[in-house]
Amino acid sequence: MQNDTAAEENNYADDNAIRSIDYTLSEDVLRLPLLQTSLTFRCEKALPNFRIIERHYFRSKLIKSYDFTFGFCIPCSLNTWDSLYDLPPLSEEIISDMIAHPLLATSDTFYFVDDELVMHNKARYHYIPKE
Repeated sequence: MQNDTAAEENNYADDNAIRSIDYTLSEDVLRLPLLQTSLTFRCEKALPNFRIIERHYFRSKLIKSYDFTFGFCIPCSLNTWDSLYDLPPLSEEIISDMIAHPLLATSDTFYFVDDELVMHNKARYHYIPKE
């Protein structure tokens, strides 16, 4: 019985390690050359070699990938990270396909501390056509 409890706790930890969210965005986002984002996060303890890898897919095909390295985040700190993403140009055919097939555009974001995966977020994107 003790092994079953340990397995359940491990599954719970694994479920918490993967977070999912759905985004609804205007189709205009698909035509932008750049996208600016801001992320605010708190570090309760030191984070050596903090790194984020983000991969975007459509129909399981990689369309863009980003790799960000923060170096070191000091303990008990509130941090803001601003980033400017260069977006790859997409053909009108792919844009139309992405609009016609909601939630087939996905992303995985991996968070590492000292080369150890500490969190994995998954997202799906629904692009709304202009009216």
